[in-house]
Amino acid sequence: MKRIFSSVNVSLLLLAVAFCLFSCSKEGKTGPQGDTGATGPAGPAGPQGNPGTANVIYSDWLTVAFLADTIHNAGGTIDTIGFYADLDVPKLDQSLISTGEIKVYLNLGSATTSAVTPLPYLNIYSNWNITATFFKGGIELYSNGDASTWKDGSGNTRWQYRYVLIPGGTAARQSKTLDMSDYKAVQAFLGLKN
Repeated sequence: MKRIFSSVNVSLLLLAVAFCLFSCSKEGKTGPQGDTGATGPAGPAGPQGNPGTANVIYSDWLTVAFLADTIHNAGGTIDTIGFYADLDVPKLDQSLISTGEIKVYLNLGSATTSAVTPLPYLNIYSNWNITATFFKGGIELYSNGDASTWKDGSGNTRWQYRYVLIPGGTAARQSKTLDMSDYKAVQAFLGLKN
């Protein structure tokens, strides 16, 4: 009797599987697309987004004349130790220095054949070194050679400078001082599990 009961169960199972397989059939062709429904009412306005970079300030390409930075020695000789140029930047305020980004670029080429590099500029082949220091109302450029703007034999202006001021928008997360030699403190800070 047990054998018959098992055969019946298997037969019922096969019948159920066959029913499932054959009851699913492909439907007919898709009908034509209906008309577009009426536009619903406008939703509520979303929250104000974070400020973008719409307030970026940049200069034209500037013609800059460097001056010799000299030391007057006791014997009456004068040594040139470098060259400097001061750029007047009225919009460079303390807030921008504290919370923004300030960049200076040098166009080694000309207006038609640009070759732009950011400062600080260090060329290991020619030994040129040009840096920028930022302060309220201005930028000081300092170089180990006369890095003034000049004209080439074709009349193209070369070595012009441009600054870009990017006001800060949102402060980054403030982190605590973390003792990197204390594993438990690092583990807690990073949320690491044992």
